[in-house]
Amino acid sequence: MSNFVSTFKAGKEGRNFGITTGIPSLDIAINGLQRKTSIGIAASEKTGKTTLADYAFLLMPYIYMEKENRLDDIEWVYFSLEIDRVSKEFKFAAFFMAYDYQQYNFVFKDKIYQMNKEYLMGRQTHKNNDNTTEFIPITPEHESMLKEIYLKRIIPLFGEYNEDGDKLRNGKIDFIESPENPTGLYKYLESHAKKNGQILYQEYTVHNDKNILEKRRRIIGYKSNNPNKYNIVICDHIRRIPLERGFTLKQNVDKWLEYTSILRNLCYFTFINICHINRGLSNIDRLKFAGEYIFPSTDDIKDTGNLGEESTFVLTLFNPNDEKYNIDKHFGVEIKNYPNYRSLHLVASRDTEFPLHIQLNMFGGINMFSKLNI
Repeated sequence: MSNFVSTFKAGKEGRNFGITTGIPSLDIAINGLQRKTSIGIAASEKTGKTTLADYAFLLMPYIYMEKENRLDDIEWVYFSLEIDRVSKEFKFAAFFMAYDYQQYNFVFKDKIYQMNKEYLMGRQTHKNNDNTTEFIPITPEHESMLKEIYLKRIIPLFGEYNEDGDKLRNGKIDFIESPENPTGLYKYLESHAKKNGQILYQEYTVHNDKNILEKRRRIIGYKSNNPNKYNIVICDHIRRIPLERGFTLKQNVDKWLEYTSILRNLCYFTFINICHINRGLSNIDRLKFAGEYIFPSTDDIKDTGNLGEESTFVLTLFNPNDEKYNIDKHFGVEIKNYPNYRSLHLVASRDTEFPLHIQLNMFGGINMFSKLNI
């Protein structure tokens, strides 16, 4: 009863709404980013799944908690199977170039480029009129900003490393570049939970195969050192998790989702699981039937139906500008006028109404989304 009453009182005071994702319509749809939540993100390749996960479930929550002076109440474990840590650091640096310094673009030889990690890493090229190519050097002003961002943003988030890649101090993100199989990841997160609290066990007796009583124990709960803390686990992406011995890809994905449900319910962890969709979305018959209202559903998710079953929410992301869909309008929008257009869809929810469709601009270079002004 005390839990019921305290929860009710917290709701009256507005304390049960979660952290902002930076996308107001999404905040309303999922009641903000909450503890004890599993969110699946599914889309085709190169659509912006990782950009969405980083923006809505890491960067904007980080900024929100910083403004609230609550950074002690949030941290991330990031299983990255597609991008290395240094590349991710530069990608986040491009975000902070825009967010902190309003450096959304840069100009080289009268051509405007969107700010991006390739420029900051010294890998951005420019094609001249004579078809020669040259690298674009970072300006002294941007270099100065980047140094500030590294000290004030990148180190606090990722920690500090020496030139050999050895970690000197921790940041808010525990970034794992070489994850193990699902059981290995589960054990790693179980260890993480023990560092942040106490797993509670109950002893009991049972007759074994030889009809002899033996003592066993089972997990019955978890006591966090900080009940207000958000432990957010991002897995990018679940189809790339190394296989358990003898498992098919589907069995491997389902085992991971099973483990995430256990840790979500036991330790109040929040999981962000990224996954590809099938290619059936571009099927001609389906396009003819759906027309401008086509979007990925849970049926389009590759290798498992359990993402929809095990997740609190499932989001899909769609790029109607992709030529393979051959459509001119999407949910009433003339897409030729919006080259950065993406549609975000809430396609499964345990707690709120769905489907829900959100129209956005995506700026991949600076890792940002914004409302589509129609």
